[in-house]
Amino acid sequence: MSAIIPTFRHRWRSLMVSRPPTGIHPPQRRRHQAMQVIPYQGNQDSLPGLCLTVSARKLIMASLAPSTIRAFQSDIRMFLRRGGTLPSTDTEIANYLTRCFEDGYKPNTLKRQLCSLRRWHLVMNCPTLGNEQMIKGVMRGCARLNEVPVKRAPALMRDDLHQLLNSLNLSELRDLRDAAMFCLTFYGAFRYSEVLNLRVEHLTWDTRGVLVRLARSKTNQEGRHEVKAIHHADTSLPYCPVNLLYRWLEAAHIQRGAVFRSVSLGGRPGGSKLSRTAFQNALIRGLERSNLASRGFSTHSMRAGLITEAHLRGKSLEQIQRVTGHRHLSTLTEYIRVA
Repeated sequence: MSAIIPTFRHRWRSLMVSRPPTGIHPPQRRRHQAMQVIPYQGNQDSLPGLCLTVSARKLIMASLAPSTIRAFQSDIRMFLRRGGTLPSTDTEIANYLTRCFEDGYKPNTLKRQLCSLRRWHLVMNCPTLGNEQMIKGVMRGCARLNEVPVKRAPALMRDDLHQLLNSLNLSELRDLRDAAMFCLTFYGAFRYSEVLNLRVEHLTWDTRGVLVRLARSKTNQEGRHEVKAIHHADTSLPYCPVNLLYRWLEAAHIQRGAVFRSVSLGGRPGGSKLSRTAFQNALIRGLERSNLASRGFSTHSMRAGLITEAHLRGKSLEQIQRVTGHRHLSTLTEYIRVA
């Protein structure tokens, strides 16, 4: 306990305008107040967690995807830079969201900001925000007054994929990698982060195709058993995802580790997995070569393309959901872009 008292005295002085009067001592932690919350002040470059042990903070970090943690940190820094204080009140958060909307931030961005602020209060064991109706009213007003429609990436359909693959020279190792990567992403309705995290140990080959085991995904952070079956394409089609994947692994002499890797200018594969930026650059390069750059396709277009293609071919939402791994059908329907 003696090691804790100096820290509390220092924080007492930092939170008061002047020193406490003589005879009044800084508050001491009692046994039932072990999780007492102290307002977060100081270093904004780390996740707030001053009330929790190091082990507890590590467990909280492990429960979130790295991209979620980066977004959380960014939102908290932005809130503090714009004059916010933590812990905060529902009125202060409502006013903050209003100012952000007036400055041109989209409703979806404000939803993420609000989610990050709620998560901070949860991690810091602060009371939940009292007047939720006030905040919900601000968010509904922002959505109603938003004059810019939500921009979604168009679906890259199967014919578009074939046009993209036709522009690649499969005799070159880098283009062969890109073809296998794009084809697998489309036919498996993968998120591109899932494709980049694939390892040879996750693949099981059989006569019908290949089974792909996902160690982690956006909706599977706990590592539950999740397998996708990629079958051989019909013989009438010019490209098969299974054959392209096998050709890439054989040409690059990859027997273990990351499936998709960087390729040097001399045509030699690297040892580590391909980065997200490299995936995006490969897609941009392929779209430009196939004259599809003006269509507005993004890294999410192939996932939306498979879902839209399956819907147009009469597949039920439940069948598509088993392939994509969506938790909710309402989210799945947003990927159907027939217009």
